[in-house]
This record gives sequence, C-alpha cells and structure tokens, in this order.
Amino acid sequence: MSILKEIYEYKKNFVKQQKVLCSLDKVIDLSSEYSPIGFINKISTDILEKDVSIIGELKKSSPSAGIIFNNDNEYKKIANTYEDNGISCLSILTDEKYFKGSNDDFVQIRSNIKIPIIRKDFVVDRYQVYESKMLGADCILIILSMLSNAEAKELEEEAISIGLDVLIETHDKEEMNTAINMKSNLIGVNNRNLNDFSVDINNSISLTAEPVKDKIYVCESGIKTKEDINFIKNNSIIKTFLIGESLMRSDPLEEQIRTLLI
Repeated sequence: MSILKEIYEYKKNFVKQQKVLCSLDKVIDLSSEYSPIGFINKISTDILEKDVSIIGELKKSSPSAGIIFNNDNEYKKIANTYEDNGISCLSILTDEKYFKGSNDDFVQIRSNIKIPIIRKDFVVDRYQVYESKMLGADCILIILSMLSNAEAKELEEEAISIGLDVLIETHDKEEMNTAINMKSNLIGVNNRNLNDFSVDINNSISLTAEPVKDKIYVCESGIKTKEDINFIKNNSIIKTFLIGESLMRSDPLEEQIRTLLI
C-alpha cells in the first residue's frame, strides 16, 4: 500500500471517530462563529508590496524528517516570531499520526495570531472543511494525489461556500492540469516525491512553465536559502514560498526571515 493510500484510509477512519465525538451538525453550527481572514488576499498584497510572499509552516514531525520540534512553548513562540517579522501567512499541521500535530495546537496559536492561517491536514471528508473553519482556519489544503477529481472539486466547493480559501496541491503535470481548471486561484507545487521523499525544486519551475492568468503558484518543499528563492523567481512566475523545516531549525529565526524577505 502506498503512503498516500495508507494515510487516506487512516484519515477516513479517524474522521468517522470524530463524528461520534462531535456531530457534523454541531461542527457546522460552531464553524459559523468564525469569520475567515483572506489568505489569498494577504499573499497577493505582500507580493505587490515585497515582490515575495512566505507562508511560514509549523510542524512538529514529518515522515521524511522525523521529529523537528517537541517543545510546545517554543513552538508557539515561533508562530509569533513569524508574524512579527513579515511572514505573510501561517501553515499549521494538525495531523496527529504522521505529523504529531493537534487541533489544540491550532486553536492556541490562532488565539494569538492575526495573520491568516491554513490548516494543513489530509482533507478527505466535508466534516473536516467545517471543522477547519470551527478551529479558526482561513484556508484548507486539498491534495490532488490523495483524492479523485470529483472528491477534490466537491471539497473545494464546500470550502469556498463557507468563506474558506483553498490551496490545491499538485505534484505532476496531470495534477496541474486538474488544478488550473478548479475554482481556487491558489495552486501549490510540492517538490517532494511522495514515493521516495526526494526533493527537486526544479519541479516548481517545470510545472509552472505555462502559467495561467490570475493563478497564484506556491513553491512547496526544498526551499532553504535566499538563493533558492531567487533561483525559483528568476526561472518561473512563482513568488510565494511555503517554508517550514528549514525556518523552524534556524537560529536566530528573525535574522533568517529577514534574509529571505530582502
């Protein structure tokens, strides 16, 4: 079984259990209490003002990197440092099994952060769309490699209908063709091969060689330095970068953020 198939089956069962703890109707009701902040608008504004936009990611672990961070207090401080030093938006992993995340982490950070946040999880059910808004998310991630085109479009429609932005994640040309025909203007290119976890930042360049007007492309995985950012910017239309592990391991973090945004 592939890692994505394994995750899909796990997440389907996990959501089924969550529905027992808190019904869909209850989650829908609670989700109405939060008014999303424009995730795409913030990225667009920062691109115009700074010519670059960075989505700062927070994750405690990953299948490829292992444990990245295990100090909860420092984890929250990183979120504040991101915001205070010009990061456009946050990305917070909430998957428990594979990334050691939690909904509680998301809620606690959301309560202290004013910039938009994407809830990064494996969305396989409409329940998670409303749950994301209930937690205070402004955007959700839809991974095309994990879903059928019909499932992806249904989840996208649901999210947009309740005011959430959507980041459509692609890995290859076929997925990019699907993404450009979806409603969301935000398309991510993951440079990580999901079969062997190798990373090639040239994937972002090749998949955006024929950009579509009004689409905002996000380079995901493998960006570590200002040189990496400049390489992508000089060879593609991409001006938005999702960066996690390399930022979280930076010391001092403030200086690294400033370097990337210069």
